[in-house]
Amino acid sequence: DEKGRQEFYKIIQGETDRLGRLIDNMLNISRIEAGIVQIERANVDFKELAKRAIDTLEPQAKEKGISLDMRMAAVDLCVEGDEDMLFQVVLNLMSNSVKYTPDGGRVTIGGDSDNLTRSVLVTVSDTGLGIPPDSVPKLFDKFYRVENYKRVAKGTGLGLNLCKHIVETVHHGQIGVESKLGMGSKFWFSVPMRYAGSRAAA
Repeated sequence: DEKGRQEFYKIIQGETDRLGRLIDNMLNISRIEAGIVQIERANVDFKELAKRAIDTLEPQAKEKGISLDMRMAAVDLCVEGDEDMLFQVVLNLMSNSVKYTPDGGRVTIGGDSDNLTRSVLVTVSDTGLGIPPDSVPKLFDKFYRVENYKRVAKGTGLGLNLCKHIVETVHHGQIGVESKLGMGSKFWFSVPMRYAGSRAAA
């Protein structure tokens, strides 16, 4: 019947999209690891990236009654880097937070500059499920997913690994996470303000 057909179409579409994301992520990771990724260097404003990510995720967050907040310091948060890649990092971290935060929760993106290291620090905090202590060291590994959360949301297990490559290999920055089970998570990454070149671009 028509209702059943539409449900199956929806499942097929969802799995096709997931497979597409899996292939794209694998290709991007492989290019970075092989050192053949093309870097489009530009002046990137993390305030603009945060606004774009919030606009993109608003419908998804609204469905779950999750508020998306932005708390950016009133300073220059621009870096020299690849805008599309850095946006992918911001969007991926925020999307994960929305996925793993129960209805009625909150996701906050923050940003500040560190004059000592001449870098910009971005944080994505949520009131979500939190991450088990034994999973934290493996979280950025390829294909790793927290076993108990596989039913909560679908994923490829490659998004965080790609984020790590973009931040560390391409932009010579750092990325990490702080989390307590049942008390939410805070993902963070820092990128140098001045582009220092890249092993991946060589």
